[in-house]
Amino acid sequence: MSDAAEGRSIRKDSIRNRARLIAAAREVFAERGFGATLDDVAKHAGVGTGTAYRHFPNKQAIAALILAEATEQIAVDARATLAIEDPWDALATFFELTAARQATDRGLYETLTGLGDDAEQERIWREIVAAVTELFDRAQRADVIRADAVPQDIAAIFALLGPAFELSRTTASEVWRRYLTLVLDGLRAVDRPAIPTPPPPVSALGAILKAGKRRP
Repeated sequence: MSDAAEGRSIRKDSIRNRARLIAAAREVFAERGFGATLDDVAKHAGVGTGTAYRHFPNKQAIAALILAEATEQIAVDARATLAIEDPWDALATFFELTAARQATDRGLYETLTGLGDDAEQERIWREIVAAVTELFDRAQRADVIRADAVPQDIAAIFALLGPAFELSRTTASEVWRRYLTLVLDGLRAVDRPAIPTPPPPVSALGAILKAGKRRP
């Protein structure tokens, strides 16, 4: 084999191994969350640990890549549901799609609700809140959700659903749908008294959710 051919073969192997690592990371972080290691990802991908570390310096690097894809999909879903004519159905469909992703992807749930650096949390939630703002605006113009609900409320809603997501993962059920329905009924309750406190600013969501994950 010529040097040029050998070089092409090495590059192909490198590209193939990187793709295998990324595919494995999607599955490993979805199942185990941030408790997984880069060694776990390498084993799942069927490559050596050294190969994994040649492509990614640590698990945070590959996790950031995987979870950026997952969080971007949430914004994509929000924009796509705007095509649904009924404002309530559009908003409820967004919640269902996003909740379903978190129920099957522990890494995504942990990313959205506090396990990540504050700057990344703020970036993620700014993008998501911006994407769902029109869904909220349309629903309020149609008078189908309470006027004092705001887009950033979705952060706390998904955080509160965390135990239901975990139960769904461990029991292979969709019990989270029950509690999402109860929460959405509260969002839709337009004839209720005003919410007694204002919402937190979007810039504070990451830090607030992160604080909620701390243990004594």
